[in-house]
Amino acid sequence: MSKILTDHQEIRDWVAAHAGNPAIISIPNGHGGFQARLRLTFGQRHLQEQGSGNDQIGGIEMVPWVEWFKEFESQKLGLRIPDAIDDAGSAYQIEKRPE
Repeated sequence: MSKILTDHQEIRDWVAAHAGNPAIISIPNGHGGFQARLRLTFGQRHLQEQGSGNDQIGGIEMVPWVEWFKEFESQKLGLRIPDAIDDAGSAYQIEKRPE
């Protein structure tokens, strides 16, 4: 079972409980520009990835929650999390909110 979170504080609490951080990846949009894709990084992984930056395609940029949630709302997304606690924090999905 899983549930979808849209409340910003609930999302922050869940991510913090799993030692996570907000991040954005820029991907080509097919029209010569880039589209922001939201990610969460967990544990040591974010320290290793932070150096890649958005200057590289697929590079992960650590961002403040304000910026992350601005994109989250603009794309009308939700965070699907498992009902059971997952210490790795890897069993999440960022997806379109149900209508």
